[in-house]
Amino acid sequence: MSTTTTPRVTLHVVFVVLLATALLQAGCAAPAMGGREAGPKGNVQITSPTFGNVALTPSACVTGEYHLFLGADFVDSASGSTLRLILEPAGEALLRVFKTAQPLKRGIVFPQAACSKFQVSFERSGWRINDFYDIQVSLDVDCRTASGDALQGMLTVAHCH
Repeated sequence: MSTTTTPRVTLHVVFVVLLATALLQAGCAAPAMGGREAGPKGNVQITSPTFGNVALTPSACVTGEYHLFLGADFVDSASGSTLRLILEPAGEALLRVFKTAQPLKRGIVFPQAACSKFQVSFERSGWRINDFYDIQVSLDVDCRTASGDALQGMLTVAHCH
């Protein structure tokens, strides 16, 4: 007569797995449940002879890691525009505004030198989501180019990923 043994899962292991799953789900849902703010706050006004006048009120923030750069994209789905903050390794920073549906077109570029006010805060929050760091970003800018393009406003987001 042969006997087979089956591994037994203890109640302790099941409890630990359920607890870990609940904690992970609670952490991902915390912003939506009123923990920290879920999306970007503030707006930016763009005045441009070629791009037009756009009041950009972003509904989402996406870390630049998705596109292999240090920075963030503030996406306004209502206007179809994106404001990209790019932090370069040499210490320079710039802002780029473009139509979200046409990310490879140049759009408008505002180098930091074209801004009378360029205050940026950019730091990791300590969270990693799908191998990308969640970041906290804020900017307060007033920029003008020689061609007459202008960008002015404030944006902040506690969780950009």
